[in-house]
Amino acid sequence: MRVSNTLTGTILAVLFCAVGFVWPGVDARAADVDYPQIVPLAAGPISGANPPSIRFVTSDDFPPFNFIDGSGLITGFNVEVARAICTRLAIPCTVQVRPFSLLLETVRDNKADAIAAGVADTPALRRNLAYSVPYFREPARFVRRWPALVEPSPRTLSGKSVGVVAGSRYADFIRDFFPAAKPRTVGGETELFALLKAGEVDAVFTGAVGASFWLAGPAAHGCCAFSGGAYTEPAYFGDGMKIAFAADNLALKASIDGALRALDADGTLADLALRFFPESLY
Repeated sequence: MRVSNTLTGTILAVLFCAVGFVWPGVDARAADVDYPQIVPLAAGPISGANPPSIRFVTSDDFPPFNFIDGSGLITGFNVEVARAICTRLAIPCTVQVRPFSLLLETVRDNKADAIAAGVADTPALRRNLAYSVPYFREPARFVRRWPALVEPSPRTLSGKSVGVVAGSRYADFIRDFFPAAKPRTVGGETELFALLKAGEVDAVFTGAVGASFWLAGPAAHGCCAFSGGAYTEPAYFGDGMKIAFAADNLALKASIDGALRALDADGTLADLALRFFPESLY
């Protein structure tokens, strides 16, 4: 799930404070898109028939995944993964910026080769697109106030109030795996974190990306922290971010898949995640 729009201001503020400018980013707003952990990938060879170049396309309004930086250049986690792919393949590449709604059309009309914007992998989109192996998966995490950071479990959260966004996959997960907890549903993450800071819920359960920026920002003011481990069940939280390209471009898929496996094996993907997120999501 993409970071909620209500947190964009917080994310931008944190980035300004941390590095002096906002990191423009990759837009990933297809239905049911999930922003995921770096996904362990099986090592594999890079195809010997790599393309001479790759024309990536992305959008520019979804930090920290795609956005325009203080120098007016496109960057973000997805954008830098795309650039790392080209470096690993030793080929030139370009990154064009288009409105998110036009990304599929750009590839379909052969004006770009691949989309680096977290486009959802759905049956409907697979009529026109193929996808790489995943390179990033956003875990779900519990967040609790200090000093009440006991390890969350069905036993320790029995009878405790857990804030979740109404109708979200996080609410479904709490219902199914923490049945003795008392879910408190709200309309969005801003309200969710406000309840936690005010002590009106015992914990919240949500995506780690938005939570990490809130914890690092002025709104949290050091009140809270992640509690327990990360949850990555694909049935609830998706199977991760992927590069998308034309459905019949199997040669490009082989090259990009090989590059992503190599970038995972040598730690590049993990390093990029640390560059764009304020703390480890795990």
